[in-house]
Amino acid sequence: MSTVLSLVSAATNSGAANVYHAGGRDKACRFGQYFSRLLVYLISQRMSARGKTPASIEWMATFAKTQAAMATTRKMMRSGKFIDFLQLFMRSLKNKGEDELVHLLGLFHKASMFVFMAADTLGLMGSTLTLVRLRDPANVTRVGQRGWLLAIVCQLISAAYQLHNISVREADLRRVRMHVEKAADVMGDRECALVASALDLVIPAKGLGLLNINEGLVALAGTVTSLMGIQDVVSKVSY
Repeated sequence: MSTVLSLVSAATNSGAANVYHAGGRDKACRFGQYFSRLLVYLISQRMSARGKTPASIEWMATFAKTQAAMATTRKMMRSGKFIDFLQLFMRSLKNKGEDELVHLLGLFHKASMFVFMAADTLGLMGSTLTLVRLRDPANVTRVGQRGWLLAIVCQLISAAYQLHNISVREADLRRVRMHVEKAADVMGDRECALVASALDLVIPAKGLGLLNINEGLVALAGTVTSLMGIQDVVSKVSY
């Protein structure tokens, strides 16, 4: 019995458990969602080229169900999160940062995420749980997608702007090694944020019909940014 308890204790205090509780749950589900979406696309392309087989139909149905299940799970986990973004928005109104543009973009980002999360929760309650009746569920989804798109655009512009500023500062602080290393670390974070935002931009843009790209590229973008998110969580957790 003591051995079992020791194993359970070791598992719950392991690095993997810390990653899981530090935000890894959503990242893992997001990876599963978009990787399944990618596999559905690849299988459908193979079926179009070589014809349908019982095995391919079964695999495609399995991954389609996995994608839908992961998407619903993520919506359940983030339901009500619009309140958090509303609180962040109100706090940001009172606490202005040093850079007015970064502060303004941050406000727009939080407001847009509030719209996205509110529409997401409303869609979950209406379309999935049928707790409320929605007159136009598709319009609720479109509103949420537009909010998400605007939030990503704001994040993208902010990351690019800060990356430019950091590059300028790095040139000025090159003589002082300590400051250079600090700027390089921040610059690396901004570069990752820039890349992730650029890739994530594809998803709502495709959903709104602004980009005419195939499902494979959308799923691949979501898969890549999910892996980046998992890596970021892992790097911040102490083992």
